[in-house]
Amino acid sequence: MQTQLPDFISFSEGLSDKEKPLLCGRFMLAADCIYLQGHFPSTPILPGVAQMDWVIQLAGQHWSTPTSIQRIEVLKFNDMILPGATVDLVIERKREDCVTFKYSDGDKALSSGRLVFN
Repeated sequence: MQTQLPDFISFSEGLSDKEKPLLCGRFMLAADCIYLQGHFPSTPILPGVAQMDWVIQLAGQHWSTPTSIQRIEVLKFNDMILPGATVDLVIERKREDCVTFKYSDGDKALSSGRLVFN
């Protein structure tokens, strides 16, 4: 199955304070998002695996990183991403084989982690 990325309200590329490549996007999680189907029927939330897959796909599209990862480090799910939520996603390329990501809603951290590619 091909990844279905969210419809971004805004999306930009830039550099971090440490001059590392950066992707920044904002989206509203649509209630009909395919990844909400069955997860969970009475209270849908965006699965963590979908959150990581979006990071992998976006990094691959913009920086030609591999689409498979070797390991996941410092992964944290602080809060649920619910339908209708407006979410900011920041991805930073730390090294050729590593990115960090953070999903947030304003000042509220939703999830974050570091992915190391094969």
